[in-house]
Amino acid sequence: MSEEPKVEGRSITEELGKLGKQMADAIKAAWESEDRRKLQAEILDGLQKFGDEVTVALDKAGQSDTAKDLRVKAEKVAVDVRASAVAEDVRKGIISGLDVLNAEMSKLVEKLEPKPAPADEAPVEPEAPAEPEAPEAPVAPEA
Repeated sequence: MSEEPKVEGRSITEELGKLGKQMADAIKAAWESEDRRKLQAEILDGLQKFGDEVTVALDKAGQSDTAKDLRVKAEKVAVDVRASAVAEDVRKGIISGLDVLNAEMSKLVEKLEPKPAPADEAPVEPEAPAEPEAPEAPVAPEA
């Protein structure tokens, strides 16, 4: 016969509370450990050296004749694009499209907003659905 842990008199809440405390203690101990501090320092040092190397490489690449030529060519292309008729046509098309979109949005807003009643008139209540009218009975003359 195998032994079963004694569970009478204990609750799930108590057990989860104990487990939570043990997890918190384990995390705290790991965080405060000397190994974690050493690893953190090593990672930070490595990242700093990596950043320094990348910065040096980018500076050297930016000073090369090829990079300078590329920069000059890119600036010329940007100037040409700004001056071209194609860019102006695209700009006008975008403005025209936005103008139409704004007009349509304005119409939609007008339809969705409630209309305020003029001050000299009573507010108009929504009409009830039309009911079929009953034929009027002829009125008998009074005697």
